[in-house]
Parts: sequence; C-alpha cells; structure tokens
Amino acid sequence: MGRYWVGCSGWAYADWVGPFYPAGTPPGDFLERYARVFRVVEVDSSFYRPPAPYLIRRWAERTPEGFRFTLKIPRDVTHEATDASLGQVLDRFLTSLEPLRSRSKLGPVVLQFPASFRAGTGRDRLELLLNAIPREYPLAVELRHSSWWTEATRELLEARRAALVWSVVPGVRTPPWVTSDFLYARFIGDRALTKFDRIQRDARPEIETMKRLFEEEGRPLETVFAFANNHFMGFGPGTAALISQVLGDPIPDLGAAGREPGQRRLDAGAEE
Repeated sequence: MGRYWVGCSGWAYADWVGPFYPAGTPPGDFLERYARVFRVVEVDSSFYRPPAPYLIRRWAERTPEGFRFTLKIPRDVTHEATDASLGQVLDRFLTSLEPLRSRSKLGPVVLQFPASFRAGTGRDRLELLLNAIPREYPLAVELRHSSWWTEATRELLEARRAALVWSVVPGVRTPPWVTSDFLYARFIGDRALTKFDRIQRDARPEIETMKRLFEEEGRPLETVFAFANNHFMGFGPGTAALISQVLGDPIPDLGAAGREPGQRRLDAGAEE
C-alpha cells in the first residue's frame, strides 16, 4: 500500500465545510467523507478527553478496511495520573481501542509532552510511561525540549522501540533519530493562524527538508506516518495533499470528500 501514510490531525473542523466537506454536511458524516480521501488520521482530541468506547466503535464501523487511526494518549495519563493510578487509567484507555485493534485499524499511540517537559525532572516519568504501555501497541513519543537530545534519551526510546516524533514546529529542532521500525512526523506550525478554510502560507521548504530526512536518515524503514495540522499552512487537507506531492506519493483527490461513492464528478451521477 506504499511507504507513506499521510493524513491530517483530526477531521472535525467546521472551517472545512465548503472547501472540503460539502455545504450542509452534518458533523456525524465528517469522518466517513474524510476517509474517502485519506487512509489515516491522527486523533488529536483524545489528548484532551478520552473518546467514549461507543464512539470508537462507530469510528471502526464507518471507515473502510485498511484505514488507520493514530491516537494521542490522554493527558490524564501523561500529566495527571499518579504512579499508583497510572495502570488503571492507561488500561481503561487502551481497552477502549479494542474495536480498532480487532479490525486492524489501530496505528501507533502517541505520548505527547509540552516544551516545558524537560529531561532533568521528567526522565523518571518518561521511563515509567514507556514501561507501562504494552509492547503490542506501537508507540511514538513527542518531546520538544532540547534537554532530551542526548544519547541516554535515544537509548531509552530504542529499548522500548518507540519512535521519536519528528516535530516541525517553530523553535524546535527534533533530531532525526530512528528508534523504532516506523517514522512519525507532525507538521504542526505555530498558532498564528485561526481560520482553517484555505492554504495561507508557503511551508513547502520545510516539507522538502523532511522529505530528505525520510529518504536519508529514515531510508531503511518501510512505514512513515506524516500528519498535517491546520496551523501549519492554514488548511489540513490541502497541506496533506502537498506533503504527498512533495514525497512523490499519489496526490489525494480532495474532491472525493464531496462526492458520493462511485460518483466521478460533483455534477455527475454516473457510476463507475
């Protein structure tokens, strides 16, 4: 199915109605239409609130075979759980993902830490979490503070076979370490953009730089996940399409989100 899994960070954005989803599309139909265009999505909202089990079952049922979800582990785990409660909180979240795992729709889970999370005070916490997440779950770890860029951190990630997230965000230069059997990149940007209905800045040079890293540092690996955040260029689907183009992958047909299955054009009812 190809080396690159390119998608967006989330799918439920009102600003996408019109430029991506047809006008009048109810939010409950967003995911199904998104999955007509992309084959993977990063669930950003799970960081703030663990999705209810019934919702995850709906995701599994309303996406095609071969589709993948990657999910951020809730901040209840990374930021709030005590050592004593960690196992219970984490187990509840991982168990809720079973409808995706059983249908082979679960990609990596992601431990996300803020720039304030530093090696001096955070190493024990990171090590605890790495050991707590069962190895049958592919794991990516997003670290943003330069204090982590040491051989000790690299060895810690390699021991768990956890991928260091290659973050594209102002002020962060993530080392292009290969610490797992897959790569995980996030094109994040800053928070200056607040309207997400169109491309508003040219970030192609950053994408081309990441392409070189994928091809050089990550050359031996067969699986690369790459996610476009709305803030990176202003419009996640358009950014993801550009990422695919730069990588030499087939460019996703964004118009497919507005067509019915089998419909060739928005103004045509012909079946394939």
